[in-house]
Amino acid sequence: MVERDLDIVARYGGEEFVIILPDTASQGAAIVAERIGEAMLRLALPNATSDTSEFVTISLGGATATHHILTDGAQLVALADQALYQAKRKGRNRYKVMPAVI
Repeated sequence: MVERDLDIVARYGGEEFVIILPDTASQGAAIVAERIGEAMLRLALPNATSDTSEFVTISLGGATATHHILTDGAQLVALADQALYQAKRKGRNRYKVMPAVI
């Protein structure tokens, strides 16, 4: 779902992945997140044990730091994690992208 040579996708935890999109503002990150969510739905993977959905869905949280100097990458990861949990609280199967505040 990522298209540029500079974009990186990596497993970050058990069920979590990180996607690094250099030089990408919030709108671009939202477009990528939407594409990923739509692709997941098209797979229609059965989720028989779920009370939420009959198919596997994903929630995505993103954070951007365009025009922002970060002294610690953990700040951006923490912001993306906050966005992820906001998306989950709003019903799952969605995304939330938050810009870093200067």
